[in-house]
Amino acid sequence: MTPEDAIFALIEAAAAGIPVIFANENGTRPVPPYIAMAVRWAQASRAEQGEVNEDGNALISQRNDATVELQGFGAGAYDGLDALQLRLQHPEFEERAEALGLAVFERGRLQNIPVLREGARYEQRALLEVGVRYVVASLAAVSVIESVAPAT
Repeated sequence: MTPEDAIFALIEAAAAGIPVIFANENGTRPVPPYIAMAVRWAQASRAEQGEVNEDGNALISQRNDATVELQGFGAGAYDGLDALQLRLQHPEFEERAEALGLAVFERGRLQNIPVLREGARYEQRALLEVGVRYVVASLAAVSVIESVAPAT
């Protein structure tokens, strides 16, 4: 499972029945209320190399801190995201995040940002950014020096 898919699974569970979609999808949007999720950026830490195993491979890993943007659309968008961020702090969801290889380390400002449609009515919309930490890893062969020849 990719980190983005793991984050999606966690957010979908915390949304408590409100549909969650990837923000960059081109498909049909669900009937509001719904939440659009996008991983906007990730800051990588310094890579760490593990010990070389019996097969001559070493695990190289780094911790990434991602900013996940959640936009709520439709009636109750603000309240829905408010409840979602509260659920993410519950031990059940902290354990679920850990099982997915994630840690929610920051919950940003929740913003109410209604959008004027057709110059006549406002569509309810809310925005929340969440900080999620995850690890990426790669197993790679380590070169071995077979022999050393003296300099001539």
